[in-house]
Amino acid sequence: MADAMDYPQGKDFTDLATLQLAYDRLLHRAQHQAAFLGTASHELRSPINQIISLHQLILEDLCESPTEEREFIAQANEAMQTVLKNLDLLITLSKLDIGLLQPRLQATPLEPLLVRVQRLIEMQCINRHCRFSLGPVEPSLVVQTDTTWLEQLLVMLIEAALAQGCPQISLTVADDPNLEEVVLHLGSNPGEAPAPAVAALSPEFRYQLASRLVPHLGATLESLNPSADPAGHLRLRLPRPTA
Repeated sequence: MADAMDYPQGKDFTDLATLQLAYDRLLHRAQHQAAFLGTASHELRSPINQIISLHQLILEDLCESPTEEREFIAQANEAMQTVLKNLDLLITLSKLDIGLLQPRLQATPLEPLLVRVQRLIEMQCINRHCRFSLGPVEPSLVVQTDTTWLEQLLVMLIEAALAQGCPQISLTVADDPNLEEVVLHLGSNPGEAPAPAVAALSPEFRYQLASRLVPHLGATLESLNPSADPAGHLRLRLPRPTA
């Protein structure tokens, strides 16, 4: 009789431990999501408040001239475009998280992709007086990734460094044939960032967005000096194509 009682109790204990572990994981994920949504709301509220303030100045006839009024309208329009762009990005990331979107991971030559990234951020770097340097890339080097999303990820990380007022940003590639991954190093040192005319995403939140995107590409993102500056010197590991 004792054996008959011991088995269900042991089985229930095992099931309870498994359920508790699953519950703890779900709770941690829910807390992480809640914190992320709180940060996202704060980040979106800033340009929306700017739009409201600019419209208020116009509606109350506080503009000194028609030229200033047109300038405020242009700033409000730019801020609205920023809100829409960021909303689209958040919606897309949420679809990736729940599986409604799937990255198209395929063998991708790395050199032309990095050259496109350099062209995409070139004008931003010039406008912010930042020197961007791209290290040499072996033309035959190929990684397994989604081209569009990897470009978006790298641009996001570089824009985060620009928003911190970095005077110099470097992107280099470390290729060790003995490793299953190709490593990209993004180096930057924060400087004095001028206040933007239009409210934009903070560097910290851009880094959070990038961190959420990285796992969907089968990649990993590491900070080499997290205590001093989490987004200062980054290492992005990209998988090679499978045979």
